Amino acid sequence: MSLRHLILHNFWLKLFSVALATVIWMAIHYSIHSEPNMNQLLTPDYVRVPVSVNTAPGDKRVFRVTPGEVVVFAVGKDAVVLQAARKDIRVNLSLSNFTARESIAEELKAVAPPGVSVLEIIPSTVEVRQVSP
Repeated sequence: MSLRHLILHNFWLKLFSVALATVIWMAIHYSIHSEPNMNQLLTPDYVRVPVSVNTAPGDKRVFRVTPGEVVVFAVGKDAVVLQAARKDIRVNLSLSNFTARESIAEELKAVAPPGVSVLEIIPSTVEVRQVSP
């Protein structure tokens, strides 16, 4: 078999196959590079936040919260939004209806600015004890 026969035998079929393979490769290549990467859009970050205690107006009781600071796992659309939101992320503990005399575990709630989502609070509960009446 000569080289000429290898190239020219079923030439149109071979040309069509190469063209189709090229089109498929280009479609896959450009679709991979044109899609936004989810890892670039959502930048997870750990933020240490103090626990703020909310009580009823006029409530003179003093509470001890252990731990006084928690770690918040937050996600934002980009790193700049999350860096600016560090000071705006708050972890609240509502003690307006607190009646226990002994220490109990209370669940925390996080408040974040728009564009930032709180995924997890570590630890999610804190120990609360009333120090003075």
